[in-house]
Amino acid sequence: MVGGGPVGERKVRGLLACDAAVKIAAADLTPWLEHQTELGNVTWLGPAYDPSHLQKVYLVFAATSDRDLNRTIAADADARGIWCNMVAEPELGSFHVPAVFRQGPLSIAVSTSGFSPAFARRIRDRIAQEFGREWAMALKLLGRLRVVIQAKGLSTLDNQNLFRQIASLPLSDWIQSREEELMVQNLLEICKPWLNEEELRRMLRSLW
Repeated sequence: MVGGGPVGERKVRGLLACDAAVKIAAADLTPWLEHQTELGNVTWLGPAYDPSHLQKVYLVFAATSDRDLNRTIAADADARGIWCNMVAEPELGSFHVPAVFRQGPLSIAVSTSGFSPAFARRIRDRIAQEFGREWAMALKLLGRLRVVIQAKGLSTLDNQNLFRQIASLPLSDWIQSREEELMVQNLLEICKPWLNEEELRRMLRSLW
């Protein structure tokens, strides 16, 4: 990351959320970025960018207020076959960073192909209003059901048919309205004889 302002901070937050090893070159860091360097979560390379900083890196983010410097960084990265994200001029970079909405195991990425990152974030925020915590709970339930059912030794085709039926149920709606009995009835109808009521109710209790 070259640039330690608010935009650089936002990018670093996303990178750290993905367990990336982040290095940053910037004369000034936001308080949060400075704190991350103190904690050892981010490696500070110094106040000024140098092409040697591109050694052994896989992604580069040019997020300075100097347009010429950003273009130099992009050119250096391109010469080394390294992907570069240009914050101010995304069309000159080699990749775009989508706006990502996360709800537990659910991740939804929104990209405007660099035309308007702000608009992508607006769409992401609208998505956030649609997919609440109940969707994460439904996905966790599906994951547990998948593990249990796959252990029963069904054929691949039978598993696929079964999982499609389960996924078609309005689980998130039932979870939101706490319709446990309705969930039990419908899931047992699909999953018998591979799942008994006791197993299912134990899964549901762990969700609440």
